[in-house]
Amino acid sequence: MKFSIARWVALGSLSLCSFGGYASNLVTEIYGGVVSTVSNVIGTVTDPFAGVLVGVTQIAPEFVQHTVIRIQGRTLELVPGTAAFDLTVTHNGNSRTIIVVRPEPATTGVAAVVMLHGNGGTPQNQANLAEIAPQVAARGLWVFLPAAVNGVWDDDPANSDPSKDDVGFISRVIDIAVTGYGLDPDRVYAAGLSNGGFMSQRLSCELSDRLAAVGVVSAALRNGLAGSCTTGLPRPITLIVGTSDPIVPYGGIGNIRSADNTLAFWAQRNGCDTSAAVVTDLPDSTADGTTVQRIVNETCGSGKEVARYAVTGGGHAWPGGWQYLPIPLIGTTSTDIDATSILFDFFARYTR
Repeated sequence: MKFSIARWVALGSLSLCSFGGYASNLVTEIYGGVVSTVSNVIGTVTDPFAGVLVGVTQIAPEFVQHTVIRIQGRTLELVPGTAAFDLTVTHNGNSRTIIVVRPEPATTGVAAVVMLHGNGGTPQNQANLAEIAPQVAARGLWVFLPAAVNGVWDDDPANSDPSKDDVGFISRVIDIAVTGYGLDPDRVYAAGLSNGGFMSQRLSCELSDRLAAVGVVSAALRNGLAGSCTTGLPRPITLIVGTSDPIVPYGGIGNIRSADNTLAFWAQRNGCDTSAAVVTDLPDSTADGTTVQRIVNETCGSGKEVARYAVTGGGHAWPGGWQYLPIPLIGTTSTDIDATSILFDFFARYTR
């Protein structure tokens, strides 16, 4: 069997470094050094990559349905037509990691999704849970999966940790995506699970000028964010929540608002006529004990839709993903819908 140079890179036999005018159609693969000027698919750049450690790109073999790689010591699943690498950057005094899953060959001018893991999670686990690689291959977009400091996102403006500056960090991730890799600045989206879903809502308020739409899974609205989200641009948002979530209760808890109140807040922010909302009971396609009701607010003065998928009987989960913890701990993962496809279809309808 014949192997290209890129395939040998994927297998770890050698590393390929390209600077200046070399291999202009390849993403530069640099391992083991701090980069200040990098040649990649858009040419030479200096700012987004200043002080960034770029890991070697691993490319999925063409004829293997699923490939499991190790990236920063954790497994990540790829499919043909995808590749992955890691970035390490110091932000606000903290060493931060970003896992990137991209199409192979690399493309420019396409959409980017920033996907945030849950409390205690990792980018690799989030990518596997949401089955990111098949979406990247099918849609041709890039997914950036940053890691939170100590596994926890600073999602509450009313109780913020300035040492993290997660909003500033995500803004830098977007800089790397747009300026560094030439992706479309008008098609950058954010989505997250649980703590990552809370953080995505904060980004919807505080980075509204950089995002085109937001997705939220197994999370609701904090009172602190509701009180501070008074400026910025309305953004389309889709919420996916379980009615039997034991971690983020559907009816709310403490400073976390109910799913109904969360929906009402975003509908009001986006100027939606809630009396015109369309409610649909989706097909009960699998016998998993869950059903799904979708409510869509499309009649909005801002032109920015607000939607919610309420998974009756669903737990603290990523619908369509795997049951990452036992049902007694997190509830049931619904297989009636695929959260990743829902969010990515939603994103595809909006530009900034």
